Amino acid sequence: MADKRWMTPMEPVTRKDIFQDTDFLYQVKWDGVRMIADNSDTLRLINRRGNERTEQYCEIAEAIREVSLPTSVLDGEIVVLHEGKADFYRLLKRELASHPQKIANLRRDIPVVFIVFDCLMVQNEKLLQCPLAERQERLYELLSAHPHPLIHYCDSFDDGIGLWKETEKRKWEGVVMKHRASLYHPGQKHPSWIKIKHFRHMIVYVAGVTFRGGIVNSLLLGKKEESGWVYIGRAGSGLDERERYLLTKWVEHIKQPHPSVLNPPRDRHREITWVKPALAVEVRYLDWTLSGTLRSPTIVGFRNP
Repeated sequence: MADKRWMTPMEPVTRKDIFQDTDFLYQVKWDGVRMIADNSDTLRLINRRGNERTEQYCEIAEAIREVSLPTSVLDGEIVVLHEGKADFYRLLKRELASHPQKIANLRRDIPVVFIVFDCLMVQNEKLLQCPLAERQERLYELLSAHPHPLIHYCDSFDDGIGLWKETEKRKWEGVVMKHRASLYHPGQKHPSWIKIKHFRHMIVYVAGVTFRGGIVNSLLLGKKEESGWVYIGRAGSGLDERERYLLTKWVEHIKQPHPSVLNPPRDRHREITWVKPALAVEVRYLDWTLSGTLRSPTIVGFRNP
């Protein structure tokens, strides 16, 4: 079997703030699932962990076949576009589905697109050692000659600061800046690619708490879905001493023996006290994890439900 480790996605390093540099181009950081479309022999969609996802996103595989895309290896992001932005929480339902009927239903209810931002091979020619600017030209020519509404070319911009402000206004995930001369480094987190993310905000509800030294230490967060309450993570950062004390008193009046969330976390190290999900809090977070929880959540403040 051919060694395909050279198809492992290249990753950007993380930076807190953006800067303008003519040596870099700037792209929207789409909030989706990273995917390699390996069309070098039998078409396969492979995620960054090396797992095949062709069945989960069968419409993308069908689209590539429909336009008779030449032998190629494409790098991009599977995305759900909803109300003008990428919706990772909806995409999670597609990502976690495994039963064929469930996949078919979700394909109808939650359509996806493939936003392509790089190509590792075109017509059996490997492009890893070509500069990014050249790879972008080859990719644009390839997708322009074989258009499909589910396969999008990821535009690049010269004005990084302008793109940063626009993505912030639209509440998109952020920006990736890439050196125009950068080669493709499979499986590496390389400084020639840099990602800068916007923090996001959401109103959620307290579904439970944990204690330390008899005082509330962290909040278990819940989100209301059609199926019921869903656990989406835990946060303690952002609470001051006064708020922890008031929460400790409040828990005594609203605690309940069983969780309201359908997917309570398993925590063998801390005892969880469950409460009725009546207290709304605003949280700031970076993004969603593939397990459906918030990444790096911080409590901003309490809100009226």
